[in-house]
Amino acid sequence: MTAALEFAAVEGGYEPGLPILRGASLAVAPGEIVALLGPNGVGKSTLVKAAAGLVPIWSGRVLLGGRDITRVPAHRMVQEGLGFVPQTDNIFANLSVLENLQLAAALVPKARRGDLDRMFELFPDLQRQRKLPAGRLSGGQRQMLAVARALVATPSVLMLDEPSAGLSPLLVGVVFERLRAVREAGVTILLVEQNVKAALAIADRAVVLVEGRERLVGRAADLADDPRLASLYLGVH
Repeated sequence: MTAALEFAAVEGGYEPGLPILRGASLAVAPGEIVALLGPNGVGKSTLVKAAAGLVPIWSGRVLLGGRDITRVPAHRMVQEGLGFVPQTDNIFANLSVLENLQLAAALVPKARRGDLDRMFELFPDLQRQRKLPAGRLSGGQRQMLAVARALVATPSVLMLDEPSAGLSPLLVGVVFERLRAVREAGVTILLVEQNVKAALAIADRAVVLVEGRERLVGRAADLADDPRLASLYLGVH
């Protein structure tokens, strides 16, 4: 089976000669939710940004549904079918919920444009607040709006960078439950997370990144009880 998203020995970083990614390899199967875990500074966010065309890749490849997108510019990733929700600056606070979605729709070809009504079905909270300025939404609702904006382009794969950041445990549960609904709608998900417990609860598989490459890969349910996770992620020996 062709992977929905694959990283093959990816090396790269922000500055020449200072690699952050050191041969990272992982594959996400169609329909999976894969959690990308690891301590701060190991390259988790850098990896998804590299896939999105935002960080230079020096060697290796990124494949989307078997197609090489390694050199595709960031502004064309939407047309390729890759969605990315960054941790910050992922909505327009001064626009209403509906205007945020309409703007996202205007930036993609009509043939790839998702139905805005479908976004409101996936995220009922946004339907109730559709006329409210996005800056007045709760943290959880903002994240839902950011995800909905990405889904308007009907991506085959959606990457999210720390969607639980700054959210209460209750809101984390709400947002992650909606991500399950996104997967059930046919979207493959790669999730960068620091909230290990929440990430393992929602994911099918998890990958622990250390020093810019994968060190531990397995079923999320198995890794939740694996003592190596504490050693690699928390530095406990």
